[in-house]
Amino acid sequence: MTRGGTAYGKPPEPEPLGMGDRLKALRHRPKTLAALAVVVVLGAWAWANRGTETWITVAPSDMSVAVGASQPLTVALKYKPRFRGKGSARSIAGTIQLISFPSAVDVAPTTLVTSGDAPEATLKVTGLREGQEELILAASNTPSDQRSWQTASAKVVVTR
Repeated sequence: MTRGGTAYGKPPEPEPLGMGDRLKALRHRPKTLAALAVVVVLGAWAWANRGTETWITVAPSDMSVAVGASQPLTVALKYKPRFRGKGSARSIAGTIQLISFPSAVDVAPTTLVTSGDAPEATLKVTGLREGQEELILAASNTPSDQRSWQTASAKVVVTR
């Protein structure tokens, strides 16, 4: 068995480097520093986009309709898969309902069930009397789950 330690002439083990010293050492290794920066940025992006999202879009969100005239209102339920950006969202099938009770406009139909072939719905907004209304719409791809409902609104101004 060998004897060791500083009493027998062996040098002491160096203290482990701290985080600050390790970061200072990276200044002299630009490739490692660049790789670390890329990993941090990708990790932050993945963390921000880690969950799935579902939301409702209404177009146009502000519209003007004359009394007696009609205008289409397009409604779609959008879905963003896990670890993807909002640009990769697609329209999905679901149930769309009008949950407000406007008096200045007539909206038909008030409830729609869309399919995978035609995931966007078109509602017909007809002006009845002069005024301003806010149409509140709700949509869900699983209507039995109360937490899955999303809402959006559109402002309608009815003019003469």
